[in-house]
Amino acid sequence: MQTNHKQIAAAQDDDGTSTRELIARYRDGHGLLKNVLEDLDDARLDARPVPGKLSTREVLAHIADCEQFYADRMKRTIAMDRPLLMGADGWLYPEALHYGNRDVRLELGLIEATRAEMARDLEALDAEQWSRVAVHSETGLVTLRQLLLHAIRHLEWHVETILEKRAALGLTSQ
Repeated sequence: MQTNHKQIAAAQDDDGTSTRELIARYRDGHGLLKNVLEDLDDARLDARPVPGKLSTREVLAHIADCEQFYADRMKRTIAMDRPLLMGADGWLYPEALHYGNRDVRLELGLIEATRAEMARDLEALDAEQWSRVAVHSETGLVTLRQLLLHAIRHLEWHVETILEKRAALGLTSQ
């Protein structure tokens, strides 16, 4: 699967939300995810009710791995002058890293810890630091704020895909 530059641009589009609110949404993303997974047993986590799509367990593993990319990119953008951020084709990871065997509790814990630590780092920034830029190998110049927006929207979009799977399994929305 190739990088969808339009989807990335949309994820990074700045809608003017306050920095404080963005950090809160970022930190609370773990709760959104935990809520939609709460009552799913292993059979439902591994089901593929939407043809051609990852299972919920695989989606969770994808999110956990991407959280690490996003946090690293934000940290380097804060600490370095115009760092080069390498693109990562996350769709190559599921088979190679055995996403279907991942432990849901560990994945949720990793997401929660990554976001809690990163949110603390973000809260310590002054207003000028939010416009720091990096150069992404696939999409070009990107600000710290855009990186945060991308991380928030990536998780929220995947929560919607999990809700789609829940509906296909005949489960009520969370």
